[in-house]
Amino acid sequence: MGRKKALTKEDVFKATREILMKEGLHGVHFKKLASKLDVGRSTLYEYFENKDDLLLAYMKTLMDEMNEKVEKIPSQIPPNEKLYELLKIILTHAQIHQIDQMIRELQSSNKQMASFFRDELHVDLMKTYDLMIQWIEEAMERELWSREMDSNLIGDLLFHSILLPSRNKIGVEELASQLFSMIENGVSLKKK
Repeated sequence: MGRKKALTKEDVFKATREILMKEGLHGVHFKKLASKLDVGRSTLYEYFENKDDLLLAYMKTLMDEMNEKVEKIPSQIPPNEKLYELLKIILTHAQIHQIDQMIRELQSSNKQMASFFRDELHVDLMKTYDLMIQWIEEAMERELWSREMDSNLIGDLLFHSILLPSRNKIGVEELASQLFSMIENGVSLKKK
């Protein structure tokens, strides 16, 4: 058992993230977290009622962080630049795509809370998706992007880029740069 020491929720969330990245949802438990944080399990119970409470709080924090970054995208920049910034945010917060599945898997005694967070996640993600479609259509209206492409197809490609495994291999910045270049310039060497 670890020693009792000062701990913040951020410390717990950081350790939770590390375990989730390596072992997935089922790898997270208080014994492992306590060991990783060098505290007793009782210290964790001072912050969270149980594992499900911790995971729901962690997921809510991830959603809030992503929403804050999206809201900080400067409104005065061109829509294609807004979309590039949004793509980087989506790729940086790729763990968000696991949240809905994680909420469904929680064996929580508080199913109502899990359902609330799942509904809230859906609302937040749809708000982000709608904003992205708005910027795509604005880029088309300003003739920055071709009107020949379906805006929802472009939106789906951007939104679901979080599923691309190369994110971990080449990094967020490089993936965002290459993916955005593909969208804006295509991949063909042929000149039209």
